[in-house]
Amino acid sequence: MRIALGLSMLAGCLTLSAGSICPAASGTNPFPHPPDPTGTGCNAVITIAANGSVSVAVTDPTPYENSEDVVVGIKNNSPTPVSSISLKGGTGGMIFALDGDGLCTYTFVGSSYCSASQTSGTDPQDYYGPTSTFTNINSTTLNSGTVNFNPPIPANGGSTYFSLEGVPSASLTATVTGTGSSVSTAPTLGEWGMILLGTLLIGCAAVLMGRKANQTV
Repeated sequence: MRIALGLSMLAGCLTLSAGSICPAASGTNPFPHPPDPTGTGCNAVITIAANGSVSVAVTDPTPYENSEDVVVGIKNNSPTPVSSISLKGGTGGMIFALDGDGLCTYTFVGSSYCSASQTSGTDPQDYYGPTSTFTNINSTTLNSGTVNFNPPIPANGGSTYFSLEGVPSASLTATVTGTGSSVSTAPTLGEWGMILLGTLLIGCAAVLMGRKANQTV
């Protein structure tokens, strides 16, 4: 599932409740600019649809620190948990040029995951979200990498967030590269149909066996 997306062309496509995906800044060191404060809480949102297609919407073009860093939300409406996505910025879009002023340098609802051991060890640039890590960053161009989610983003409406470098008007390529199996989901409509069909067939078989047994007595 690979789609090149012009983020600026999709601004304002989501109508979600305030802070429904990304956190609102609060506390002693809030974001200088809280993104989309009456909506998603994100600068940009990547949505994986039920059919597996991917879209991106810019919900707030102003970086949260009024310079170049953005909060990116992920919404998974597909029937499969997502464990990783691959991201690539457009020409000059060095989205992984992480420079130490990521999300975890600020205080926001849910920022307790930004522990000292994390920000000084696994995430020294402070860009990770509560369930995400970065791998496979292109060290030459700094415009591509993989975002891993542990646990996977739940199916059928699960969401999470992280931060990146670069204003959200740059084009972005998003590819779902991994799915997880640790999150249970309800059967889809098609699966319910198969379950019902199987139940009916078993019932019919039982009736026919009963009639045959009566005929041979």
